[in-house]
Amino acid sequence: MRYEKVVAIVQARLASRRLPGKVLLPIGSCSMLERVVERVQRMQRVDGFLVATSTAPEDDALERLCRARGWACHRGALDDVLDRCFRAAQSVQADHVVRIDADQPLLSWSECDRTVDLHLRTDADLTHNLTSRGSNMPHGTGCEVIKVAALDRAHSEAGEHAHREHPTEYIHAHPDRFHVVARRAPPDLDRPTYRFGVEQAEDLERVRNIQRDIGERVCVELKSAIELLDRGQTSRGVAM
Repeated sequence: MRYEKVVAIVQARLASRRLPGKVLLPIGSCSMLERVVERVQRMQRVDGFLVATSTAPEDDALERLCRARGWACHRGALDDVLDRCFRAAQSVQADHVVRIDADQPLLSWSECDRTVDLHLRTDADLTHNLTSRGSNMPHGTGCEVIKVAALDRAHSEAGEHAHREHPTEYIHAHPDRFHVVARRAPPDLDRPTYRFGVEQAEDLERVRNIQRDIGERVCVELKSAIELLDRGQTSRGVAM
């Protein structure tokens, strides 16, 4: 049996309507992007990772950070994120990619690994545990695992702007053409009302408070963050 190469792709760019430059804003002792990468580096079911950013001038800062940290970096289209993700996968000859957004500083690396396992076991085109698609994970802690052959097909067929702006939207929109598998949150992580993804200023403050309460230099486990909010032991780190 041929070995199937799995690579994590962290999508990052500085353009953001609600919170510009958010992926370089500090959370504890390092930036949000570094918080995400430290989680990806704890994953056991990937063969490596790269940061996929755009060719926009403002994203030069992200490429500089990648070089300084020794991370692989791929640059592509700003708005055609499907093309950027597909070209990034091609650049490392991946068979499967784990798609992760750079505004997920409390990403669960263990749940990402379990999602990869399910994906490979079921021979799915796409496997996910996204809150927005009913997984019941806390918002901003899930991932998608995509077969690159399916990404290639989506890249060839997708014509609508909405299907290019989001790399997997075309696949989700055509369940008759693709084998999509959903993974639900385990009971201890079943908190869909908790918001750990960073979209606006209050989300950032919530994550910063959690980081501060657990330890500025700690790579916070998702379960620990949930337990903190469950106990109500952080005055400003409220769930929303």
